[in-house]
Amino acid sequence: MFSSTSAPFPIIGLTGGIASGKSTVAALLRERGWAVIDADLVAREVVGSGTAGLDCVVRAFGAEVLDEGGGLNRVYLAEKVFSDPVMRRRLECLMHPLIESEIHRLVEALPVSTKGVVLDAALWVEIGRGHAFDALWVIDAPEVLRTERLMRRDGLDSQAAVSRMASQASCAEKALHADLLITADGRDLVSQFESAEAYILANWKMVRASNWRHIMPCPFSPEQLQSVLSNLLARGGDYAEVFVEQRRACGLGMDDGRMEDVLASETFGVSLRLMDADTTRFADLIAPSVSELLEAASDLASPGTGDPVLCPTLEIMKYPTPCAVEIDPANVPIAEKVSVVRGAEALARTYTESLRPGALRQVAVGYGDNTQCIWVACAARSERDWCARIASDYRVQGVLRVSVTAGKDDQLEMGYKALGESRGFELFSKEAVERTVKEAARLAVQALDALPAPAGTFPVVLSSSAGGTMIHEACGHGLEADLALAGMSAFAGKLGEQVAAPCVTIVDDGTLPHKRGSQSVDDEGLPVQRVVLIENGILKNYLQSRKTARRMETMPTGNGRRESYRHIPIPRMRNTFLAPGKESADDVMSGMPRGLLVKHMGGGQVDTVTGNFVFQVTEGYWVENGKIAYQVKNATLTGCGPEVLRQLTRIGNDLEHFDIGTCGKDGQGVPVSDALPTILCPALVVGGTAEHEGCHGE
Repeated sequence: MFSSTSAPFPIIGLTGGIASGKSTVAALLRERGWAVIDADLVAREVVGSGTAGLDCVVRAFGAEVLDEGGGLNRVYLAEKVFSDPVMRRRLECLMHPLIESEIHRLVEALPVSTKGVVLDAALWVEIGRGHAFDALWVIDAPEVLRTERLMRRDGLDSQAAVSRMASQASCAEKALHADLLITADGRDLVSQFESAEAYILANWKMVRASNWRHIMPCPFSPEQLQSVLSNLLARGGDYAEVFVEQRRACGLGMDDGRMEDVLASETFGVSLRLMDADTTRFADLIAPSVSELLEAASDLASPGTGDPVLCPTLEIMKYPTPCAVEIDPANVPIAEKVSVVRGAEALARTYTESLRPGALRQVAVGYGDNTQCIWVACAARSERDWCARIASDYRVQGVLRVSVTAGKDDQLEMGYKALGESRGFELFSKEAVERTVKEAARLAVQALDALPAPAGTFPVVLSSSAGGTMIHEACGHGLEADLALAGMSAFAGKLGEQVAAPCVTIVDDGTLPHKRGSQSVDDEGLPVQRVVLIENGILKNYLQSRKTARRMETMPTGNGRRESYRHIPIPRMRNTFLAPGKESADDVMSGMPRGLLVKHMGGGQVDTVTGNFVFQVTEGYWVENGKIAYQVKNATLTGCGPEVLRQLTRIGNDLEHFDIGTCGKDGQGVPVSDALPTILCPALVVGGTAEHEGCHGE
């Protein structure tokens, strides 16, 4: 990955959809003294005629990728790779290091007096590099205007222009990564970025130090880890790994005004893993010494029958984090954390009372923080030789859970809301805590007046506020490679096939800033990525660990995750979402004359083999003629995830709310988030306790 850490000036990543006005903003910044490097132009130059990069492409894809003049036949190569996810990943793994090496060379050649550098590229978000800069600026313009620009610029008809724009991530998705969003629709551009420019010029060193943060030294030296890896490979093998973890955690629980739980823990442990063909051997040790690690490594190696491998010197890998931390909760006194919990509990009481006097029955508040340092040293067999690397990550998670129970006569209703991100103690600002508490209270009190939900098969609008529970549970798990390999997925064996409506694209992205599933590297030491799982209805990828990628003869995707050093990494989701469409949320809603609007989802069950699901609705409304008629309670949704994806035709352009959770699989829990824009599901089975006239299912 391109590293800006050595540049003596700020670096801005500039991106935007095709014909968004990105080049215009780049030109304005050049006029203001910034050096502008066009990464898309660099991508062409590194594979120009006679370059080493072109030779690499020819070796990887054959001489047929050359045109008659000996240059790269881009049209042929595009047709070859973009219909084949494996070939596409191979090309990306080949091209990205070449491009980033050349960008690094160009940046290093600039004089120290340079004001700053703008790295201009259309696909920074798509290739998972949105967090590699001191700031990321995203340029956008209305689709109608972009279409007109593209038609005029490239001589395209409207259908071809829209098709080209659809090949890139939407602005709503890019905006999730943006430090600044600039709208190029004719309004003044300089006024939109002037203050952000001043900020980055004044604070880039601080920002960079946070994004490329250094964690504490590993308890073991690179030389010691190299020796352990050599012991693991003393009788052969294909892959050896040492996973080192240090963790500090705090948990508080308050129920009905009583602080009932105060928990704090510190752990230090190491696991060893050796893969030899289809065999995996694993061991975990609590606070081991170097000699204990060496002995355990030799024990794991002893059943092997291959030739010994001497581990090469470890290459130290550095990656930026998408989750900068201002205040490490491990350094925050317990009294401050208790104060947050007590304040939330008191506010829940007073606010609930203000909404409906006498309705409050119970308040429960839970707080948790987790600071984890990991180091992953590994040695892997490549096509030509062995390579050995060590990567590290510093991860901070925080969460505040608020549950309010309200009552009326013998009726009880609960409202629940959680505040959680990959962020430091700064997450628990007064404003954020207040929003969380008030939302939990609102949900509880409002539900007291809800009417029983009708039962039957109806159209259902899932609002973006509902989160992506359905995408995560009913679709996401089936896209994890281990379940697909085991035949326990509705998507098994369907790579390259149409599995959803043409408007459906599903993404899993570990690079989203501060989202609960984001990290710098996965638990196998690989950088996290943005992985397109389903693109325009076509199944493109599964989520891969090193082991599943070997079995499928593809590349890992940075989704090898584990709960702790005691666990083997397996393919897991991170931040999984349905990509936004083109309609406004109001238009999607108005397109449903009668049915159910879901604003919040609860828990449920799913069968990953079939995709069948049952989910609870915690906030839902009956809709008549596109308008909310009344709130319902005790509703459930039943359907089939893959079938829902095949039926989707109405997808909103909003993508704002990510639900958070801890995903359980194979006895392990890892932090995740999920989201979807507002969508219209043409037919789902709604479970309820009331019959609604004219709305009975077939």
